[in-house]
Amino acid sequence: MEVLFLLGLSLILFSFVLSVTRLLNCLIIIENINVLLLLTSLLGQAGESRVLFLTLMVVFTIEVTLALVVLTRLWDYSSLIDIVGV
Repeated sequence: MEVLFLLGLSLILFSFVLSVTRLLNCLIIIENINVLLLLTSLLGQAGESRVLFLTLMVVFTIEVTLALVVLTRLWDYSSLIDIVGV
């Protein structure tokens, strides 16, 4: 499981380096990291109560909401449309 986590993390970090110029691409990559962390926390807590998994779900949901708010605020400014990546 650790090998798959490291392989997934290295692939996500490599794609993050390639897409660092666009905000929307960076948000998608960060969400992929969130999904990878959620998957490993879910698989790592097989016999336990899933407190870490639930905590990460709440934190990542708040992070997604804030990122979408920032993205929509940037979309309001037509001069910043190149940063957003549309």
